[in-house]
Amino acid sequence: MNDTDGTKPHSESINATNVPLTRNTISVAESIPWQQRRSTIIALGVSFFLALVVIFALPFLIQKPTESELQIESQHRQTPSLKESPFVDAQLLKARRKSQDSLSKFLASQDFLESKNVQLWGKKVFENALEIGAKGDLLYRQRDFKQALILYEQARTNLVELESRVPEELFINLKIAEQAFSLGNATEAKEYYQLALSIDPSNTIAQKGLERAYFLNEVLALLKQANNVLEEGDLKQAQEIFLKAVNLDPLSEEAISGASKVLHLITENQFIDTMSAGYQALENNQLNGAIRSFQKALELKPKNSGAFLGLTQAQSLSIQKTIKTQLSTASSQEAQEKWHQAIGSYGAILAKNNSLIEAQLGESRSKSRANLSDAIDIILASPLRLASPKVYEHAKKLLDTAQKIKLSGPKHTQQTNQLSQALEESQVVLSVQFRSNDSTTIVLLRHGMLGLFKEKQLSLQPGDYIALGSRKGYRDVRLEFRVTPEKMPLSVEIACEEKI
Repeated sequence: MNDTDGTKPHSESINATNVPLTRNTISVAESIPWQQRRSTIIALGVSFFLALVVIFALPFLIQKPTESELQIESQHRQTPSLKESPFVDAQLLKARRKSQDSLSKFLASQDFLESKNVQLWGKKVFENALEIGAKGDLLYRQRDFKQALILYEQARTNLVELESRVPEELFINLKIAEQAFSLGNATEAKEYYQLALSIDPSNTIAQKGLERAYFLNEVLALLKQANNVLEEGDLKQAQEIFLKAVNLDPLSEEAISGASKVLHLITENQFIDTMSAGYQALENNQLNGAIRSFQKALELKPKNSGAFLGLTQAQSLSIQKTIKTQLSTASSQEAQEKWHQAIGSYGAILAKNNSLIEAQLGESRSKSRANLSDAIDIILASPLRLASPKVYEHAKKLLDTAQKIKLSGPKHTQQTNQLSQALEESQVVLSVQFRSNDSTTIVLLRHGMLGLFKEKQLSLQPGDYIALGSRKGYRDVRLEFRVTPEKMPLSVEIACEEKI
């Protein structure tokens, strides 16, 4: 076909692709169309001779070729024109590009499967796909791109099928490895775990399984030894062996179960021994020892009702014993008139059992006697305060209360006598001599105005007094003095003599 302007024919030559299939590089000689090669011309001459032989002799010697073989032979015989039309060239170019795209996808699938070590689990299908791809490669070199595309797609379909099998192959290998492991077949377990890792090196199940498989035989030997020792009744040694197995394989259910079982037996024996010791201590009235034993039993079995009841009984008896001792102590303290100590003892008893009537009465009685004793001691410590009518009346009431107590000890009797004597002495009148300068006005607090005088004598009860002196033009004076029988006769001088 020529252009209308009479120029050269509008066509372009189509060269063979250089995309590899099986990682082999196509040489420059192979890139020349086979029709133009010298070897092809020589081969055609030889082929013509052989064709005569084939036509007349071979039909009698071999079977008739299949339809597909005749089609391929026919295609091989067709020699494309050296000068093809632009339309045909375009179709060939389009077919070549499709073939190249298909080949690129084929190679990507090939790379992926090789990374999954397909030769270990899909070798036959994989190699068959490569063979089909190689045939397609041959057709590609012969510029039969359409047929090459068909073979490329067929080969890629096989590889895609293999790709879809990757998860299933991984699962199957893991399942077989787990079954072999459970049956104690370490060799087979390692083989299939390794195969699974060849498909997926990051698979944690396979990694852990392979690691466990390396110790499987040793773990099984330890488990057998531990069970034998357990049958002989040596719990401690059996536990040690089971724990060795657990250390080698922390995921071994049998090792974990065995160690747990032995620990339970050891705990059970310890519990029985501890409970027996607790009840023996109770029988011997060794309450503290019994409490310790039952507490240890509860540590071994926190929810055991027997241990709880034993501890409650031991603690109750201990409290009773303690209360009895404390009641005796408190009673002794009362007898010794140590009222404050008795209050403390009764309070400690009530802290353990606040419903104990004996302790309640004892605490109340001790508080009453302690308050009375303390009040009397305050009066006796400052008997001159009895000069105050209020203090005197309060002291009389205290004396009356003290005298009504029948069961009085020596301390109480002494306090009562001393208070009675202090009250009597507070009412004694003592003569006191006052001197001044006849110019100072004298006032005696709690007594009254004394006025101006040089000498004056007054009868006063024992106590502390204050006298005040004032004089016009002079500084006031204040004088404190005490009137007691021990200081008799008493003379008091007060006068204002400092001018202002």
